[in-house]
Amino acid sequence: MVDAMRILIFCLSLLLPAAAHAIDLPQAIGLADFARASRLPPVERVNIIDGRDDRDSLLAIGPSLGLSHGEIARIRSVSGYVGCLSPSPSVGSAALFLTNQQILTAAHVFFEPSGKRRWKCFFRPQSVDGPMIDLVVDDKTHFGSKRPKAGSNNDYAIVRLVEPLEGAVPFRVAPDVPVQNGDKLIVITAHPAEMEKEVDRDVPVAQGCEVRRAIDKSRSAAKTSFFRTDCDATGASSGGMNLSRVNGELVFRGITITTGPWRDPRYKGAPYSEKGGSVTTALGTDAAILAAGRAMAAGGS
Repeated sequence: MVDAMRILIFCLSLLLPAAAHAIDLPQAIGLADFARASRLPPVERVNIIDGRDDRDSLLAIGPSLGLSHGEIARIRSVSGYVGCLSPSPSVGSAALFLTNQQILTAAHVFFEPSGKRRWKCFFRPQSVDGPMIDLVVDDKTHFGSKRPKAGSNNDYAIVRLVEPLEGAVPFRVAPDVPVQNGDKLIVITAHPAEMEKEVDRDVPVAQGCEVRRAIDKSRSAAKTSFFRTDCDATGASSGGMNLSRVNGELVFRGITITTGPWRDPRYKGAPYSEKGGSVTTALGTDAAILAAGRAMAAGGS
């Protein structure tokens, strides 16, 4: 069971302003500090690519993105919040990967900026009454490197749940069908910070967007692949699941790891530009990430 203080810290970490793609907060948060923060003027919402912020509740926007009721329910059962509580809290997004007992997310959720490892980590799917499940962060946890750098090609983590998430069926990976320029994406985020619309925090946030530049992984198939998108991303978007359709089936294409300076007003609504920084990057679920996920599922690391 998760105690009341753990739930309180988790809720506060979702409500307070964020400073990075995974939300980082001071170690000690008092109720008085929270009350003062709630009275501060709102921070300008920025780094929205190509115009307005069109992210919305999965329940509201899902049908217009071509999702069936069954697909919406499945997304809610496999994706949600990931976070750690000590020595400083952080919150990001994650999804089940290959099995119902391991998740894929951004590695920087598990590390402080100093490189110190966080602990007391958990995953909570956004299904109705979804449980908060402890994560096993140990020597078998697969990080992209021993010291993964936020926003880099090693910024990924495959982490085991202490117990399987019963009834949840992860979306499969389609490594034989490469990501291509122009592919339509559906990006799922637990709850990004400071988005334009108010959305129930128990419901995933979704957006339809597009692959703008796919990287040819054949040049380095053993390494992590990645692709650039025009998907909007702000605090806590890291680890968000990128889905697309392959022969009509939704497949798990990648996870969001980084975007431009999302609190710089110059990036609010700016046209997509890799050179200018108005761009979001996702790591592909094929190549190194797929191999690592398969190894963990088979009992390795």
